[in-house]
Amino acid sequence: MEKRDTTEDTTSDPPADPLSRSTERRAQTPRAKRNVDHLSRPGALPPAPGRLRAAFFQTLFQSVWFPVALLAILGVLTEQVLTHGPLLAVDRWTRDTVQSWVAADPWPWTNTLAERWTDFGVATYSGAVLTAVTLVVTVRLRSWRPPTAALLAALALFGTVIPGKILIGRPGPEGAPVASGEWGWFPSGHTATASICLGTAALVLCTTWPRLRRLVLPATAFLCAGVGFCLIWRNYHWLWDVVASGCLSGIVLWLLLRWPLGRVHRDQPQR
Repeated sequence: MEKRDTTEDTTSDPPADPLSRSTERRAQTPRAKRNVDHLSRPGALPPAPGRLRAAFFQTLFQSVWFPVALLAILGVLTEQVLTHGPLLAVDRWTRDTVQSWVAADPWPWTNTLAERWTDFGVATYSGAVLTAVTLVVTVRLRSWRPPTAALLAALALFGTVIPGKILIGRPGPEGAPVASGEWGWFPSGHTATASICLGTAALVLCTTWPRLRRLVLPATAFLCAGVGFCLIWRNYHWLWDVVASGCLSGIVLWLLLRWPLGRVHRDQPQR
């Protein structure tokens, strides 16, 4: 009898290159099945939404050119106020424009809202917020950095704004002259108080609990910007008074973020 060959004729595949094994196997997760942006890097994803914008602002605020630019703007505005330069025409135009809006405003409650909003620039309220936040974070971390930041913020506020008001002695939008030794209107004390106190409180919170950044930082910026706008709406300050205080506050907050708040996370308890 003829012996039947039961073996099948099979051809063996050449062994796969072990270095390319990760690129040849089938995708195991939905993430790996998504379209890629680099053909040479399978599985690579495009940047997450908002990641590029967040990286840009983080780089901007950490750069030393950020406070340098603010200091340059502050210096130009101070020189224009002292010499009655041409930029003050922008102040007059802004005052006339905003006051025309106020005169044509059909809702009387907006003036009440603006008046209440400017109260955030009073040291009694914004200082109380900074004190409460500092106490909570200090007890939580048992670190000296939060109270140091609050103390430095207060010293920077009272050590720059008040002398500037006395030395420059700029009259307000109402035009009343400033007597010798009295406080002028440049820079805006309410804007600086709200920005430095509330800004320091926000930085203390966000350096301790980073997840609060997306909520606390935009809300604080909106609140402080609203204080400046309401001061112009109520005809309490010129535009450049508010802008100068914003530049001064940005420099102070940048310095606090570099030290001592830049190392608050090192004092957090290990878990």
